[in-house]
Amino acid sequence: MAVTSPLRRVRLEQARVRADRRAALGELSERLFLRRSFLQLRPADQRWQRPELVQLLRRHSQLYRTISTPFDGPLPFALGYFRIRANELEPVAEAIPLEDPEQLVWLLSEFLQPGARFWVKVGEAWQGWQIVGEGQIQTISEVPEK
Repeated sequence: MAVTSPLRRVRLEQARVRADRRAALGELSERLFLRRSFLQLRPADQRWQRPELVQLLRRHSQLYRTISTPFDGPLPFALGYFRIRANELEPVAEAIPLEDPEQLVWLLSEFLQPGARFWVKVGEAWQGWQIVGEGQIQTISEVPEK
């Protein structure tokens, strides 16, 4: 049986997408959404799909290239649970499957403008990050208003 990421509540604030990165983020979000059943596949099917997804991510993200090899790396399927609306990134649900929230925010720093804030509820507490620049995030102690 496949292991799935825990469902976690997320909140975003001021998550404006960089104009020059909008198409890339849109494609990544769409393609990872379409592959959301990856973990339900047989291991043999995962073996041939993993390099395809890694190559897609590497093609669109310099940051991802630093944490992956040409054929393997973490697969941030959580990106598939976001959409771009009115030039802002938003989750498609209140809770999404999310294994490593900090890594996701770090990856998103390449696509979002500085100042974007991202919170994830882990247990009973909220953890938050603010994007400072590409590859630069900082922890924030405030909790989301919603």
